[in-house]
Amino acid sequence: MSFLYSTNRALRGNFYFLVGAFFFLSGVLNGQYFFDDKCQKAYQEILMFRFQKANELLNQERIQHPDNLLPVYLENYIDFFKLFTGEDKLVFENLKRNKADRLNSLELGDKESPYYRFCIAGLTLQWAFVRLKFGEYTTAAFEIRKAYNLLSENEKLFPDFLPNQIGLGILHIIIGLVPEQYQWLVNLAGFEGTIKEGVTELNRVLEYNGNDPVFLLFKPESCFYLAFVDVNLLNNKKESLSLIKRFDEDLSLKKFKQSPLIVYAKSSIYMKNGRNDDVIALLQDYHPLPNTYPFVFLYYLEGLARLNRLDTSAIIFLNRFVNEFTGINYIKAGYQKLAWAYLLKDDTLMYRKEIENAGTKGSSIVDEDKQAHSEYNVWIIPAIPLLKARLLFDGGYYKDALKVLLNTPLETYLRSKKDFTEYSYRLGRIYHALGNKPKAIQYYSVTIENGRNLPHYFAANAALNLGWIYEEEGNYVAADTNFRLCASMKYDEYENSLRQKAKAGLSRLKDVQN
Repeated sequence: MSFLYSTNRALRGNFYFLVGAFFFLSGVLNGQYFFDDKCQKAYQEILMFRFQKANELLNQERIQHPDNLLPVYLENYIDFFKLFTGEDKLVFENLKRNKADRLNSLELGDKESPYYRFCIAGLTLQWAFVRLKFGEYTTAAFEIRKAYNLLSENEKLFPDFLPNQIGLGILHIIIGLVPEQYQWLVNLAGFEGTIKEGVTELNRVLEYNGNDPVFLLFKPESCFYLAFVDVNLLNNKKESLSLIKRFDEDLSLKKFKQSPLIVYAKSSIYMKNGRNDDVIALLQDYHPLPNTYPFVFLYYLEGLARLNRLDTSAIIFLNRFVNEFTGINYIKAGYQKLAWAYLLKDDTLMYRKEIENAGTKGSSIVDEDKQAHSEYNVWIIPAIPLLKARLLFDGGYYKDALKVLLNTPLETYLRSKKDFTEYSYRLGRIYHALGNKPKAIQYYSVTIENGRNLPHYFAANAALNLGWIYEEEGNYVAADTNFRLCASMKYDEYENSLRQKAKAGLSRLKDVQN
């Protein structure tokens, strides 16, 4: 059970963006699986989160072609999106009974078709990812294994079937993130794969230039996944921006411009690249079509983006998120960000109220919520200059963040070892972003020295960033040392995401050295 729990933690946090995006698994199916005009339109409506319209089209398809099994597969997307984005436990208990009936129907299909195993694997993975959200780890583990075996078998039987690379790519990336101490269990289960292998498979789909209209359908999916992998695991921020260009120019992607999924993906990429104003502009231009199922997390993103430029109108969007979201993740983080917004207005009374909510509401599963709960436990009001520097940095306003730190007398706000450690950490991050590597290395080193025994993430992230610097310079020994240091430290905040990134760094070094 400890393996399952650890594996689940490795999948959470920054990696939610990857498993949560498993939605383009569809295609033109042979025999009892075929993707006609109505199914294509239903598919597009699902990606636009217009579930009612999609259901109407699927019902029409059942009447017209009762032997077509694709509507069974497509309707599972609707349940998946409702559960994964809404996180409503009652809805989950009500809908999960659908899996068995749909699976039984799909298994009546043509076993000689490459889409037979492909569709069953896709449906199985969707339910596995949903179960991980609701704590059903054992069942999810068996479902992931089943999907892996089906896709591996499909790959052997139909090596030229390009869509198969999507599922395998995702699973290989997941396998590559399993902690080293549990790799023996992964091998025992028959799983094989690395992050590099998964990325190669997704790129194979993205770079397809043939004339098969079915294979072309999967290019948007691979682009979507690779954007998140580049930013969150490979630190390829600039490459993720090139993928944004594909979203804007590729005809197969442009039709989904107002899809909340695409808006979410592009917003996240811009945010990771310090393009905060682009995030706000994108979200302001998002106008969902009538009867679009709400993607409430977008309110959190817009609130966060506005907060990053010290705009207290963030309160409006953060309040909408915490009041309308039906799940448990990011609730603590939402209240923490509300507390910060009030602190920027010098309203310490409201800060206390909202940080109290961060401590008592939601759950501490994802890293952002853990950090919010940690602030509640400490019950110390953050130093405002450090908070402003943090927010401005996250928004990409690096020079403004540096001015805050350099132009504010230290004795007015540095009150503890934690504050001094955060001060050197913030300077390291800012100088790193501004391209001043010597100063970045200097302040990262100070952060590690002062903060390696503190329960905060500053020292671990400093080590991770040092690893990236040395990796870029070709100093693989120093990079390896710092990635391992990051992975070995004990701290309470952002542990999952930092360990994932450190493991991804070690995996890259292993590939280079081999």
